[in-house]
Amino acid sequence: MMKPLYKHFLALHAVPFPLLCVCMGISAALILALLAFNWTLWLVGLLVLAAWVPVILYQMRDISRQHGWLALLFLLLASQTAHFFEHMSQLVEIHLLGLTGNQAAGIIGVLNTEWVHFLWTSWVLLIAIILMFFFRKNPFLWLLFIFSIYHEIEHAYMLSVYLHTGIQGTPGLLASGGLIGGGLPISRPDLHGLYAAYEEALLLVAYYVEFSRVTIPAIRHQPQLTL
Repeated sequence: MMKPLYKHFLALHAVPFPLLCVCMGISAALILALLAFNWTLWLVGLLVLAAWVPVILYQMRDISRQHGWLALLFLLLASQTAHFFEHMSQLVEIHLLGLTGNQAAGIIGVLNTEWVHFLWTSWVLLIAIILMFFFRKNPFLWLLFIFSIYHEIEHAYMLSVYLHTGIQGTPGLLASGGLIGGGLPISRPDLHGLYAAYEEALLLVAYYVEFSRVTIPAIRHQPQLTL
C-alpha cells in the first residue's frame, strides 16, 4: 500500500527530537531573559534566529542528499518565512499596538534600514535566478522571479533616495506618495507586508510543486504489496 504524499513530506522534513528540544529550550530561555532582565528585543530576536540555524542546516542536508537543488529552494522558503514574520510583527506594532516611527520597526528593528532591505531583495532575486536553471518549468518560480525584479528596482530607488537625502522609510514607487503617480492609497509598511505575503505564498506553492514532482514518481515506482 502506497504511503500518502503528506507522510513523505513529513518524513523528509523530520527533525531529531533532541535537536528540536535544544532549539526550543534556547528560544524559551532567551524570551524569559527578555522579560526578566529587559534584554534588547532585536538582540533576542537575532539570537533566537541563530538558535534555529542548526535545524535549517539539518533539513537542507537531508533534502540535498535526496533531491539536490530542492535544498536551495527550501533555504529561500525558510529565510522568506522569517522575513514574512518580521513584516507581520511590524504591522502588529502599527495597527494593534499603535506604535509609530522607530518604535514600529519589527522585532529586529536594528535591521530595518534601506541597505538591509536592498540586500534582502538582491538575495531573493539572485537565488530566484539560480533556481530558474533547475526548476524552469515551475510557473510560481517564474512569478517570483518577475516580481523580484520589480521589488529590487523599487528598493534600489529607495536606497538611492536615502543616499542622496539621508532619509529612510520613503514611499518608493507605489506606496502612498510614491514616484509612480503619487502611489497607491496604502502606507509603505502595509504595502511591503503584502509584498512579503505574496512572495511567501509563491514560495510555499513552488516548493510543494517541486516536492511533488520528485516524490510522486518515486512513490509510483515503489513495489506494491499484494495479498
